[in-house]
Amino acid sequence: MNGTGSRTEDANRLWARRWPGLMARVFTVCLGLAAAGWAGFVAPIAWRQASMAPLGTKIVAGERFKPGILQQYLAAAQPDAGRGLCQPLTERALAVARLRLAEEAIGDGDRNSIEQTQSEGEAAIRRSLSCAPTDPFLWFALFWIQNSRTGLSADNFRFLRMSYRVGANEGWLAIRRNRIAMALYPGLPDDLKQAATDEFVQLVKSDFITEAADILAGSARPVSSILLPRLQGMDEKKLRFLGILLAGHGMDDPFPELDTRPSFLRH
Repeated sequence: MNGTGSRTEDANRLWARRWPGLMARVFTVCLGLAAAGWAGFVAPIAWRQASMAPLGTKIVAGERFKPGILQQYLAAAQPDAGRGLCQPLTERALAVARLRLAEEAIGDGDRNSIEQTQSEGEAAIRRSLSCAPTDPFLWFALFWIQNSRTGLSADNFRFLRMSYRVGANEGWLAIRRNRIAMALYPGLPDDLKQAATDEFVQLVKSDFITEAADILAGSARPVSSILLPRLQGMDEKKLRFLGILLAGHGMDDPFPELDTRPSFLRH
């Protein structure tokens, strides 16, 4: 009886010593299996996003594609909604591609195509913003596409306002956004008029002078009397260059107090 009890106690002590190690091994195996499962779940999404991101970048940069190419991308690269994960790069690329198709449809003048591509573009932009709500370009795109579909309305100003709020100092976007904002300037609320004016001034300060001249001689010409005084006191070299560019657009010299002749003629 005593021998049996002793053996039982020894077995219990042995089990007690082995138990932590056994549990550690079980935990390690389970963790490895979970990691492998997670990798199998996430890796395809990561690959899809990595392959789609350059497409969106090329479209935003203005690259042109052969007819039908974007439609092929869209058909082949729809995100797997069943996975239930946010895929910001993929969603953004798809939204930008849809936006390009909407722009091309407007250029072609096909009414049916315009309505379809704008509807699909708006839906894609909204999906992307629900995944990444701090993208200033897509807020601006939503403002543009809504105005194209329903006309300028106070309800749409919130999209432009969000674009300025989350991306006020992005030069590549500011050039596009300011051109549109200046065309709509008389109908903008005061806060957006101020944002557009500040943006124009910042373009000149940031040496986007050629682009600023194009805007001032184009969509902003009717409000040039508002914009030009805001440039007073700026670097004279920048103002001279701007004056030369504006003269090339057929505008009167906005800075008559400055000598805009080439430097070798000013001495």
